Amino acid sequence: MKQALIGSFAGIAILFALDSFVRVIVAVYSGTDILMFSYSEYGGLMWPVMLTIFAGLTSFLGAMFALTYGRSHKGLTGSVYVLMLIAVRYGQIHLLLPTESLFYPITALILSLGGAFFAWQLLKDKPSAGTVTGQGSAADASGSKPHYHAPESDSSGPDTGSSPDIDR
Repeated sequence: MKQALIGSFAGIAILFALDSFVRVIVAVYSGTDILMFSYSEYGGLMWPVMLTIFAGLTSFLGAMFALTYGRSHKGLTGSVYVLMLIAVRYGQIHLLLPTESLFYPITALILSLGGAFFAWQLLKDKPSAGTVTGQGSAADASGSKPHYHAPESDSSGPDTGSSPDIDR
């Protein structure tokens, strides 16, 4: 359980670090002040859209680390990470409510949750090769082809191998 909490907090720390790093790069490139929560204060359409996309990407990377670190308690790690992620993104929405449009912060929240879900899907436990899922025989699960009997050859001519009984 301790690993789950440490992994979740480390994932949120990665989210903050990468988000801040991207915002510093955008501020230096555009020649503006470093705005840690604002989206539409940067000029043009490209910067807010890019920051929104990077919000989803940084959430994905933070979730990947958190779920990898807390592998033994993946459900708890994912739940704690998502709850803290929602708190962070909701805090941004709450701080930006009086100053700007909520389109970019809400889109960042949705992309962040999508990034965390995508990380969860990538690191989800896969069934082992020996278990049969669904209906089917053990031969279907092992991946081997079913064995067909050899067609009876006619001794009157050469066998061309084209028998309607064999499914190729």
